[in-house]
Amino acid sequence: MTASMTTTAPRLIVFGDPEIPRAVKDNSAATIQGETEQGVWLYLNDVPNGAKFGFWESRASRWRVKMDGYTEFCHILEGEAEITNLHDQSRKTVRAGDSFVMEVGLEMEWHVPNYVRKCFAISRAE
Repeated sequence: MTASMTTTAPRLIVFGDPEIPRAVKDNSAATIQGETEQGVWLYLNDVPNGAKFGFWESRASRWRVKMDGYTEFCHILEGEAEITNLHDQSRKTVRAGDSFVMEVGLEMEWHVPNYVRKCFAISRAE
């Protein structure tokens, strides 16, 4: 290790403690209808390992997304969303208390009728 490199000790990260500011994600490129602004609270962005962890929210909207090079675990905290798999047109409504994984390559259309908030863990596909 060179003198200019610093190391930090591993941390226990508790979401919400301390509270971090809400960042705005502009989703206008993928939005079909409704609000284009989404909120993100990114508690850890582990760039070397390709992982991200935090909270995310969306107000009433509809958009399309492809899990391009990553897998995501989600747990819905508030609200609900209807997710359509664009490959086979199957639909699933996820609500507060539901947990699920979106695999790499999955193409979806999300419809949020009012509001949804989730915690997430994203992992880059190898």
